Amino acid sequence: MGSTQEQQMSTVLESIAEHGLDHEVLETEAMAKRFPQYRLEDGDAVVLDRRAGFIRPELTIQTAARRAEQLGAVIHRYTTVREIVPLANGVEIRTDAGSDRFDTAVVTPGPWVNDLLPELPWEVDVRRLISAWFVSTTGVWFGEERPAFIRTSPTQCYGLPSPDGISVKLGLSQALHKLAGDPNQLDRTVQPEELEVYRDLIGRYLPDLHPEPIRLSVYMEGYTKSSRPLVGPLPGTGNENVILLAGFSGYGFKLSPAYGDIAADLALNGSSAQPIDFISTADRTAA
Repeated sequence: MGSTQEQQMSTVLESIAEHGLDHEVLETEAMAKRFPQYRLEDGDAVVLDRRAGFIRPELTIQTAARRAEQLGAVIHRYTTVREIVPLANGVEIRTDAGSDRFDTAVVTPGPWVNDLLPELPWEVDVRRLISAWFVSTTGVWFGEERPAFIRTSPTQCYGLPSPDGISVKLGLSQALHKLAGDPNQLDRTVQPEELEVYRDLIGRYLPDLHPEPIRLSVYMEGYTKSSRPLVGPLPGTGNENVILLAGFSGYGFKLSPAYGDIAADLALNGSSAQPIDFISTADRTAA
C-alpha cells in the first residue's frame, strides 16, 4: 500500500472508530471470494460498511412532496422561478405565474444558484455529470449481497447495482466532470470519447460488466472548493430573509431530511440546534 493509500485508509478507520460504525476490513483473498465482481490492484485496501444501503430517489421525492401537501404545503409544479428579491420586510419570489411575497424564503436552487443569486459572494462551480448503466454478464452483482462501492484512487468513482437486477450504475468524481456553462442550455448528448473513462474502469476493476452502456444520464451539480455546502442566510442588508442551501458537491440528497430540519429552524427561529458552524454562511469568507 502506497503512502497516499495508507493515509486514506488511516483517515477512514479513524472516522469509523470515532463514530462507532459497524464494518469489516477485507483482505484481498477474502474480497475475491466474497465479491468476485471487483478486481483489486496491489496496494488496494477494502472497508465494508455493514449497514450501508440505498434509497430510490424518484419515489423518495414523490413521497416527501405528497407528505408536505398533507401537512398543508402548496406545491407549484412546473413553475419556473425567475428572480428572488430580498426586501426590507420579507422576500419576493417572481415566477412565470406571477409574484408572491413571504416573510422568509428557503432557497435551494441547485445548479441554478448563480443564475438566481448572481451576487453570491461565494463561488459555486456548476458541472455537467454523466451517469452510465452497464449490464452484468454473469449476474454476479445480484446475489445475496449487493454492496454499493466507492473507489478513492487512482480514479475516484462509485457504483451500485440497480434494484431491478438488470444493470450497474457507475458515476465519477468532481474532477472528471466539465463545467456546465448555462444551466438552461445543458448539453445532454454524450460523445463517444466521454465513455472512455468508463471503459477503462471496467477493464481494470469491474471485469463482469459489459463495457458498452445500456443507459446514460446527464445532469448537473454545484460544487464548492471545500466540498462543504453553503447553509444559512445570505449576507447583506435585507438578505437575512433568504435562507440559502446550495453547493452540496454531490452530497446533498442523501442528507436532505437533516438539512430540511436545519433550514426550517433557520427560517422560523434564526438559529439551529444542529452543529452547523462548518457549513454556515455566517462569517464565511470562501466556499
